[in-house]
Amino acid sequence: MDHTLELGTERIGKLFLKYSIPSIIAMLFFSIYIVMDGIFVGQAVGPSALAAINIAMPFFSVAMAISIMVSAGANTIVAIELGQGHADKACKTFSLAFYTLMALSITVSLITIIFLEPICRALGATDELMPMVKEYLVILCIFVPVFTGGGLLANGIRNMGKPNYSMFCNVIGSVLNIVFDYVFVMVLGMGVFGAAFASGLAFMVSFLLAFFPYFKKSNILHFTKCTIDIKKIGRFFYNGSSEALTEVAVAFSTYIFNIVLLKQIGEVGVSAFSIITYVTSLVVALLLGIATGIAPITGYNYGANNSERIIALNRLAFKVMLVIGIICTGGLFLFGKPLILLFAPNDPELIEMTVWATKLYGLAFLINGINILGSAYFTALEDAKTSALISFLRGMAFIIVGIVFLPSILGEAGIWLTVFFSEAVTLVYTLYLFRRSFKQLQTEES
Repeated sequence: MDHTLELGTERIGKLFLKYSIPSIIAMLFFSIYIVMDGIFVGQAVGPSALAAINIAMPFFSVAMAISIMVSAGANTIVAIELGQGHADKACKTFSLAFYTLMALSITVSLITIIFLEPICRALGATDELMPMVKEYLVILCIFVPVFTGGGLLANGIRNMGKPNYSMFCNVIGSVLNIVFDYVFVMVLGMGVFGAAFASGLAFMVSFLLAFFPYFKKSNILHFTKCTIDIKKIGRFFYNGSSEALTEVAVAFSTYIFNIVLLKQIGEVGVSAFSIITYVTSLVVALLLGIATGIAPITGYNYGANNSERIIALNRLAFKVMLVIGIICTGGLFLFGKPLILLFAPNDPELIEMTVWATKLYGLAFLINGINILGSAYFTALEDAKTSALISFLRGMAFIIVGIVFLPSILGEAGIWLTVFFSEAVTLVYTLYLFRRSFKQLQTEES
């Protein structure tokens, strides 16, 4: 049954809720798993283990960047092809994307395992942290194909018009992750190895749940025979480059922060940053959930030339992003300390630093939802260049400017305010781009 027609006819408010809420729930459960993972590791192993995992995170971000590049790029094309009424073409596009992603994921895993120690050293692992970083990273490598493939499959299910099942697949993986984490880390005392292994097993289940629907020919999207189309693969990479750049920017900023914090504050600074990343992941989940959840609606209506629906949808999302940002920033100020105590209850120095740093770092959430929405919006319109520019400015260019100049002016506070500075400067440009795009859409429709 074709569930996609509602994307072009249903009321915008109802569609917004139908597609954003399942995406938000899936993202939140994923973030809750990340938070629980940090709590279990922090309590069972200690702050050094949190620092080791944070040092390994840029690798995971790079792997996910590959996944997002293919997934966002391909699913943008799929949504537009479905909007144009070309279902057979969409199936071939999706199948090609899946095979491409699996080949890339296996290649990345093998290269990383072969050059494991040099990669760990390049990520910033000290002699003390090296054993834990290697232990964590090698397990992640084994499961990279299920991590990356699961995202592509779940996004495709949303394009089928089944956002609730997409949510179910992700939620099951996150819930199992928490259960396995508790058993392997807290009960069996398997340390960072147990944390990585728990993630791999849980997301293998999630991957399989999302994998099997593509064998049903009755679904509008299903696996089919396809030929290797280098030009179309290039379109995947181009369309998804902006979303991939966002993830690479996360890896880049994490790496830069780790290096600067190790140099200026020491291991306690990296541990504090790790805890902040865990705590704020819940906020990021809300914002990303909205941006990615409504992307199929934007893409479908772009393919169907429904400009007014695109504008109405994204204006609504804009307002919701602002409200969520204000509420979440206030929440970090009021309830940050109780959350932080869950990670390091017996380390007063770490707690004091993290509570203070979280308030400064959290200011970014007042405004960064608009930048996240902007990047996803232009990807859905197949304007990868504009989307990539937003991602580059907020995640790399202005991060470098901030981390270089702000600490010399504001001291340690400047490190933690770097993200807010980067998001604020980027916001000015994003607002201009939104206004220009809406005018162009209105002109084209008239």
